[in-house]
Amino acid sequence: MKFDITLIFTVAAVWAVLALAYALAPWSGMIGYAWVWGFGAALFLGLGLALRAASAAHRKAEGRP
Repeated sequence: MKFDITLIFTVAAVWAVLALAYALAPWSGMIGYAWVWGFGAALFLGLGLALRAASAAHRKAEGRP
């Protein structure tokens, strides 16, 4: 499960970098894609945080640190 959460955060970071790249692209017409990649990054970040919280609650319920 820990690897899955790390992978989700990695995907969120890649999407955030792509959003930044599209936002700063020197050619016109690409700023709209920055919103798409930014929303995807926020979505994956939220998913990762929810999974991390659920994993921590599960470990606590089992009595593991």
